[in-house]
Amino acid sequence: MAGFCILHVDDDENIRVLTALAFTLSGGGEVRSAASGAEALEVLAAGLEPDLILLDVMMPDMDGPAVLARVRELPDHRNTPVIFMTAQTQDHERAGLMALGASGVVIKPFDPMTLGQQVRALMEERAGD
Repeated sequence: MAGFCILHVDDDENIRVLTALAFTLSGGGEVRSAASGAEALEVLAAGLEPDLILLDVMMPDMDGPAVLARVRELPDHRNTPVIFMTAQTQDHERAGLMALGASGVVIKPFDPMTLGQQVRALMEERAGD
């Protein structure tokens, strides 16, 4: 994922810091963080063109699925890959997120040592479809 730009959206500052660290450790690309769905939409509207959006499911005001719906309304981001990050572990919950158009689901808590590899594998899986 070297050279990639990732937009990570999560209301928990510790998770944002840990995710940025995880991609630094794995030699991943630049991680840009947003603390809310509204902030993420502002960053995208301002011209950020991430190769991937990592999106928390449960956030106040606007949850991850609502953010994804709004992202898909932006012409430049209709096809930007989105991977949800969630503590929801039930198969039907993950299937529901995938049905919304997600490229994958990362379960929290995640291992920062393997997050970059896990995201890379999900992206390769998507590319193979």
